[in-house]
Amino acid sequence: MELAVYLKSFLGLLAIVDPLIAVPLFLALTPNASSRDRNRIARIAAISVFFILAGGMLFGGPVLEFFGISLPSFKVAGAVLLLMSAISSFNAETGRTRQTPEEQEEAAHKHAVAVVPLATPLLAGPGAISMVIVFGQSHAGIQSFGKLAHLGIMACVILIVALLTWLALRAAQRVAKFMGLTGMNILTRVGGLITAALAIEILASGLNGLFPGLKT
Repeated sequence: MELAVYLKSFLGLLAIVDPLIAVPLFLALTPNASSRDRNRIARIAAISVFFILAGGMLFGGPVLEFFGISLPSFKVAGAVLLLMSAISSFNAETGRTRQTPEEQEEAAHKHAVAVVPLATPLLAGPGAISMVIVFGQSHAGIQSFGKLAHLGIMACVILIVALLTWLALRAAQRVAKFMGLTGMNILTRVGGLITAALAIEILASGLNGLFPGLKT
């Protein structure tokens, strides 16, 4: 049971981060970069994704408590963000929740693109951050693990997603050539479907927490 929960969290996080959606932008932002420079940018972006998401998981709970926001309320808000991102994925677009056109235009004039806009908001955007906060705070449902063990396993999940992101960016040229735009768009749409399904589950959980009478 616990393994299924963590597997679902891994697949959901991988779907919302969606390294493939960053491949075209990564190539567009590094047209004149050498192979060595691209590998360095990919490494920095992946490391940034890990620390951004791990930081959100660890410190998201205290921030919610500081502002007096309940976890069910945050689940509903996070689910809405995930649904918006999923709808964009259905259309094979990055969506304004990840990056606005103004941010994309500004990024084109920067040399250091690894952290902004690649790591955030494109990969570790509001939807991904919301997801890790929700999963990080939902340890009570995992009966066999304490809170620290749960956070440790979730950190490993985030690390694996970051490693896959690094591999996708590092092999960006080969991925784009092998899969083509159509192939990447198909996988992005499948990821959007998984994200939408996960968002509905989080939304239902949040609504049940806010309105316990809905369970009956």
